[in-house]
Amino acid sequence: IGPDGKCYVCNNGGFSWIPTRNTIMPGPQPQDYIGGSIQRVDLSTGKVETVADKCGEHPLKGPNDLVFDKHGGLWFSDLGKRRARDMDLGAFYYIEPGMKDVAEGVFGLLSANGIGLSPDENTVYVAETPTGRLWAFDLAAPGTVKPDASVPAAPSTGAGEPAPAVPANTNNPAVINQ
Repeated sequence: IGPDGKCYVCNNGGFSWIPTRNTIMPGPQPQDYIGGSIQRVDLSTGKVETVADKCGEHPLKGPNDLVFDKHGGLWFSDLGKRRARDMDLGAFYYIEPGMKDVAEGVFGLLSANGIGLSPDENTVYVAETPTGRLWAFDLAAPGTVKPDASVPAAPSTGAGEPAPAVPANTNNPAVINQ
């Protein structure tokens, strides 16, 4: 729930599904995929509106997780999409308070799958699922990543393993064990 009392949704555009022995797993980009977006739902009226579906000229591919900062800005991760013979690189973004402008935090991650803020909001954490890494990016200001400010916040657990937990008191528990 955002600071305006509305529900914010990461719409990843959908998946195709692959049955496995005991479960169903998300698979490649579906044939009816039209793109990803951040949407806002007014819970009193049911009205759904798209807040963002691109950053500059680059369309969002698979928004995944989000967290608001104390200023009302919205950080979100974007997994990208996988297809039969290729896949997108992931990224994370910031939508400024007022939900008008989208800024790229960092592009080029492998399946950015989870995002959170440090308690002082001077660091944004992003989980990279295929590598099992949790990245820490220092912030220069709200919505602004310091140049060359990334370091692994926790060691890799190995390809395909869940990302390690974020440090205690991080503002988004959803990033833990993605």
